[in-house]
Amino acid sequence: MLLAILGSMLVLIGAFVTQLEPRDAALGKAPAALPGFLQEASGLAKVDERLLLTHNDEKGHIYSIALPSLQITKLVSLGNPVVLDDFEGIAVSGDRVYMITSTGKLYVIPNVSFTAANQLASWSILDTGLAAVCEVEGLHFDDGKLLIPCKNIYKRNGKKKSGKHRITVYSYVPGKDTEARKLFSLNDDRLKGDRKRITGIDSDVNFYYFLTPANVLRVNRNTLSFLFFPLDSTAHKQPEGIAMMGNGSVYLVDDRKDGAGRLSHYKSLESVSNF
Repeated sequence: MLLAILGSMLVLIGAFVTQLEPRDAALGKAPAALPGFLQEASGLAKVDERLLLTHNDEKGHIYSIALPSLQITKLVSLGNPVVLDDFEGIAVSGDRVYMITSTGKLYVIPNVSFTAANQLASWSILDTGLAAVCEVEGLHFDDGKLLIPCKNIYKRNGKKKSGKHRITVYSYVPGKDTEARKLFSLNDDRLKGDRKRITGIDSDVNFYYFLTPANVLRVNRNTLSFLFFPLDSTAHKQPEGIAMMGNGSVYLVDDRKDGAGRLSHYKSLESVSNF
């Protein structure tokens, strides 16, 4: 009887915690294959230097990735059964986690513990007003506000219009703003093409960092001048999330609908282009 109970406990714990090999996603190594439940990993956020958050494209589960052990834990679920939506970004501020959908619907999840597994969350939903403006992809908390990049810009009737050479970022202060406000746009022929559409965002005191299928784009916060850091297309089929660490290293997460999601770790931004 005791063995049966212990066996049930191990199965239960196994559903919450997955251990990758510590050598996986080490600096300069091939990307680590993520578990099947993160096949469509679609965002990445840094809690601190020892913990990342990620999520799937369609289900409201939030997973933590401990560093450097790469222990993956199902941290929070939005409901039981879990909420289904088109989640495209995740951000953290204190013990509050934010998730955003492609239509700009913002899920606000307070009082998250980053040390407890399988929490059943309470949450609220805010309307950023972006549903008719653009297709949202990415989210990041920066100096008291959320940064929300647009992947595709819409006409007033909700249809896509030409914006292949433009990056537009909105800002939104939860609980204060009634709708997102345009922060800045970059218009440049070098941004032209589907493989330069934004899929992820991060920032620090000096730069914004934008992830695209082909590059990491570093943008000076003061001048809005930018540099491209090309990605290896064989390693990054569909990059969806970026986290810049305090030591200058970079984590990238890839959605692999046709295979395993991937987590990559680079020593520096410059090293993402060493291929």
